[in-house]
Amino acid sequence: MNSHERSRIVQEVNEAGRCSHPVRLNSTQVNVRTGEITSKVLKVACKDRREAVCPACSRTYGIDAWIVAATGINGGKGVSADVVDSPRIFVTMTAPGFGSVHTVRPNGRCVQVPSGASLCDHGWPRACGLRHEEEDRLLGLPICDRCFRYRDAVLWNAHASRLWSVTMLQTRRNLASRLGVPRMDLHRHASVHYLKVAEMQRRGLIHFHALARLDGGELGDATSRGSDLIEAWTDAVREVTLTNKMGRFQWGDILDIQTLGKRDGDARVLASYLAKYVTKTAGEGLELARQFRSRRQIRLSVNNPHLRRMATEAWDLAADADCLHLNAKNHAHTLGYTGHLMTKSRKYSTTLTALRKARSEYRSKCVSGEILTGDFSYAGRGYDDARSELLVDLLVGWERQARSMASSSTSRMGEKR
Repeated sequence: MNSHERSRIVQEVNEAGRCSHPVRLNSTQVNVRTGEITSKVLKVACKDRREAVCPACSRTYGIDAWIVAATGINGGKGVSADVVDSPRIFVTMTAPGFGSVHTVRPNGRCVQVPSGASLCDHGWPRACGLRHEEEDRLLGLPICDRCFRYRDAVLWNAHASRLWSVTMLQTRRNLASRLGVPRMDLHRHASVHYLKVAEMQRRGLIHFHALARLDGGELGDATSRGSDLIEAWTDAVREVTLTNKMGRFQWGDILDIQTLGKRDGDARVLASYLAKYVTKTAGEGLELARQFRSRRQIRLSVNNPHLRRMATEAWDLAADADCLHLNAKNHAHTLGYTGHLMTKSRKYSTTLTALRKARSEYRSKCVSGEILTGDFSYAGRGYDDARSELLVDLLVGWERQARSMASSSTSRMGEKR
């Protein structure tokens, strides 16, 4: 490879933002000043949020998600710094159980021996005496796949977003009752703002993490209002039930609500914790990164037997007259979950759209040259030269190594202090 080829490959990769799978656009550009017309193929970043698809674009998305999460509880980007004085909580809400799965409990053990028969109806042990490592492939798999209620699990995923909405409505109602104000007037005295992130567990079920704050200081001090918010939220999780032809849907027994301190580090850590989930897929790789086109594709492409069964069950719901409105085929790759991975209330913080607009305006100011306008059309995906993809993989590996070394260095400095 000569120097000219090296320069061309580097330029191609940099113009596409080091994207792994750039979008190719046919462009016809016109120089506004001279009238000169130029036709060429452009490569632009795919902007995919999933790390398994594109590490570079997902990192940008993760940074934006971090900003959205952090500013809502720490101020900035149009959010007042006074929010640090408001009651702020971190909530984790989980799905119920649909059958015993291999797991790692606080004591290091898996599923303990239950009372009664030691074998299930299908002849499998009801318990597991192993101590699983974090990378053990058994984690998340059912103890007995014939006992696991796959249809109910997929239907719960499909109703999780609706369950969240009803729970937030009930939380506000409970809060109004605790504060002693009419429900319709709650917004005049206090308002709940939140950011919610959905995480797919190893067992194939969605659970939610949320950062929330309570604005409005007319009714009591921050401590008492924070307690009212926690109790209102807790009661709502225990009270809310959705019932329809497909079943009865409730939250699981595990509910964790933590009060945030006023340290800036709390906001940074929790924002980072949430941001890493928005770049993940349901599985460990690309197998559940995109919509499926056929049932056969699910059977051939998904390696994990448990997740394959969940995806197949979601696909098969399309044949059930009671489930037609769920459009489950289009959500088989998310195991039936139909919602967004990150949502927020309107006044929680800034938006991804605002951050992207600011980034675009900043980059426009950094580009010198003639003003161009033009027409663009889709021409495919990928680079002109296969070596460009190799360079992208190399650069991504270097960046990961550099971040890992920087993180280790920061940790060592903290320990010395």
